[in-house]
Amino acid sequence: MSINNSDLSPRILRFPRSDEPKACVLLHVTRRGPSALDLDLVGTEGECPFTGAVRQSHLNSYRSKNYQGTEDDWTRIILHVLGQAEQCGKEQDLFVGLEALAIISGSEIQDKEIKIVIRKRVQTITQKFGTLVLKQNDEQTIHLYDWTSTSAERADFLERRCSSLLDRYRAAEQTIKDLDVQLNELIGAKNRHEEQLMNNLMQLLNEKKLKIRNQQRVIATTEVAPEEGRC
Repeated sequence: MSINNSDLSPRILRFPRSDEPKACVLLHVTRRGPSALDLDLVGTEGECPFTGAVRQSHLNSYRSKNYQGTEDDWTRIILHVLGQAEQCGKEQDLFVGLEALAIISGSEIQDKEIKIVIRKRVQTITQKFGTLVLKQNDEQTIHLYDWTSTSAERADFLERRCSSLLDRYRAAEQTIKDLDVQLNELIGAKNRHEEQLMNNLMQLLNEKKLKIRNQQRVIATTEVAPEEGRC
């Protein structure tokens, strides 16, 4: 996959915690290689720093043994979960019911882990697809100001994109309305033309019928005249 500067920009993601409904884990995702899925991960639950990584060459090691999807689907799911959605096309059906939750495990003091569990919920059935693991790393610094700046920059970018798409949507909507008006006018003109053709046809048929009746009268008169003469 080709990459550009916008693809290389970090992402700040928020994952709800399964153990605390109102709590979350923040994840800083940075591209580190030529692949769309060579990523470094830095996370925090608000107290400790955690680090991890995703590598394109190890994608199968993150998936659950019970997940029977294709490698291509799994790649698209990881791209989607880690905020690299620009790379995964428009396979929206694949993401229906998909969710990613954070689980904090380990000691309260050290050796804690953040597990990002990827699963799919279909009605009352939940299927686990895979897990990403970040381990506690007290040497890692959490630059909250930089993270906030990245989030604000990303929000501005998405807001501009949304505004641009909204303008295009409104223009397309107006075009559709104009085309509907033209179509209705064409349908009206077609109906009037067909009605006029039918009227002309009926008039022509009536004229033909009148001529036939006149000819029949003439023929009848001609046949009666000789018979009268013989009498």
